[in-house]
Order: sequence, then C-alpha cells, then structure tokens
Amino acid sequence: KPRHADLLAADLDDDTAITYIDRILMYYIHTADPLTRTSVWLEKLEGGLEQLRSVVIDDALGLCESLEADMARLVDSYACEWKRVVDDPEKRAQFRHFANSDQPDPNATFVAERGQRRPEDWPGALPAEAQRTALPKDAAWWKAGRAGSFPVNAGMAVEYGKVQLAVFNLAQRGQWYATQNMCPHQQDMVLARGLVGEKAGEAKVACPLHKKQFSLESGACLSGDPFAIQTFEVKVEDGFVYLLLPPPEALEAAIPQTSHTCAGSCR
Repeated sequence: KPRHADLLAADLDDDTAITYIDRILMYYIHTADPLTRTSVWLEKLEGGLEQLRSVVIDDALGLCESLEADMARLVDSYACEWKRVVDDPEKRAQFRHFANSDQPDPNATFVAERGQRRPEDWPGALPAEAQRTALPKDAAWWKAGRAGSFPVNAGMAVEYGKVQLAVFNLAQRGQWYATQNMCPHQQDMVLARGLVGEKAGEAKVACPLHKKQFSLESGACLSGDPFAIQTFEVKVEDGFVYLLLPPPEALEAAIPQTSHTCAGSCR
C-alpha cells in the first residue's frame, strides 16, 4: 500500500533536518505498535501530521530533549552485527558452506552482464521423475564431521564426493536429520540454510528462497507442491555425526546435481 510522503517542514539546514528526523523516529519508537509501518502509525496518530509537527518542531509535549537523548544513546550503543561476524573467526566459520570442508560452493556461479557480474539464472524445477529415485541398497555409515561443527537447531551442508547433503541438528527435539541439499524447486543448494521447525508434529525445513516446505523424516513436500527430496539415517557416536549412505558415485546418480544456484543464499 504505497503512499506519497507528507511535507513536515521546508527550507531547513542539514543539522535541523537531522534533528527533526531523530525526534520523529524516537517518537515513533515510543508510540507505535510493534511492526507498524511509519505511514500507518501516522494515519492512526491522533491529530495526524499536525500533531507530529507540534511534537517535533514546537515541542508541544516537552519531549524533544528526551527524544534527542534517546537517539544519542542508540547511536552511541550501535554495533553492526555483520561486522562482528567478519571480525570474529569463530562466528565467521559458521558461515562457511560445508561443515566438513573449507571449500566454497562450486555451484555458486556468475555470468557477465553489462560490464558487471550477476548470479546465473535458475535452471527451473526438476521434473517429478528426476526428483527422487530409488537409492542403492549397499549403504554404509559415513563420518560427516564433528557434532560441534553443526549449528544448533539449524542445518549445514556437507560434501560427499560430488554430492551436497544437508545435516540438521534439531536439539529442540533431540534428533538429527539429513537430506539432499538441493531444493528441487529451482535446483538451488540451499536447504541446509533453510528454516527448521515442525508441522503437525513432523520435523520440517523450509527452503530459504521460496519457502517450499519438506519433511525431514520422509522428504515429502508439506506445502502442497509437486516436489520431494531424499532423506538419510543419522547417528551420533563419540562426538561425531554419521550418515547411512550408498557409495558416492551411486548417490550422485540418484541425486541430480546442478551447476546453478543463487549466490549469497548458500554462503
């Protein structure tokens, strides 16, 4: 519901304009309901724009000094969460693509366009017959990595030959799950970065790109779309995570791999 801005004041010098902006934002923070847009807040504000003008310009409520002090405290206490991650090797390690490798995702590919580069286009959804085929019977337990390498109540990818798998540590349920990492909707290697939770008591992951939901137990799509993913048995012994998998070459034939993905989402 876009709307045009309303003119609060004109012909201001830079310092005065910033002061008014600070007062408006703090007045909004103190009086608006959570998640309310500023335009909706102003529409609901008794007196509307005239009331706002009287508060932030005329100081009708005697609040301007405290509003400016509140803004100053916010500015002084501000810290960039992303910079904290960049500066902290331990936090930065959580953003690597694979839990068992320091290599980047080989599917994060780019193309040149107008003198710049952009992520390669999505290849589109996999045909139903290619999404989930029967797995070979000769499976064995494979060590995926230390349990501490995987985030709590979240997932992370592992590299198994040329196949990418997603391992999920759902500590809230006391269970581990493993699936393919590729979402069959647009063939992106992103399920390990998906949002985990439950649906009707069943553990699930939602693709971080288009929110297609998959059961971590059966691999079925829980959002009513014609997709499915492979799932695998998991066990934890002596601090290590193991997956029950067929040989890498056989699994590669059973799970299609793609050279396309959305850069950034899998980082």
